[in-house]
Amino acid sequence: MLTTRGGDFDLQLGTDVAIGYASHDTDTVRLYLQETLTFLCYTAEASVALSH
Repeated sequence: MLTTRGGDFDLQLGTDVAIGYASHDTDTVRLYLQETLTFLCYTAEASVALSH
């Protein structure tokens, strides 16, 4: 669970996007899309781990 007050976390989406080949058969070609991201946690008290 994350706080929504702002300033505690930072999500940086990368500008590098790649498309690649995964597999194919007679009817279909499967490609994949890949993008980098970084999730920074500035303050640990702004999140709580939940378990069952």
